Amino acid sequence: MPRFLSVVISIGLSVYAVIDCVQTLNPKALPKAIWLAIIILCPVIGPILWLLFGRTNGRGWGRDDDAVLGPDDDPSFMRDLDRSR
Repeated sequence: MPRFLSVVISIGLSVYAVIDCVQTLNPKALPKAIWLAIIILCPVIGPILWLLFGRTNGRGWGRDDDAVLGPDDDPSFMRDLDRSR
């Protein structure tokens, strides 16, 4: 039973890491193709390396490419607001 559980956890972690890598726009340190090869060829170590070094701060945790500004922080909105007066 413990061996079966470790295999299931390893497969689940690998599937999660592959899906996360494919959905990430700009991974850290290495290109996406190399990260995918590492994840697939090193079943336990690859996904752990991806989670520690490849992700870009996780989803919804202040990623640089998904930064959303409030209207008062957006310079173009403020310019348009001044013109409407």
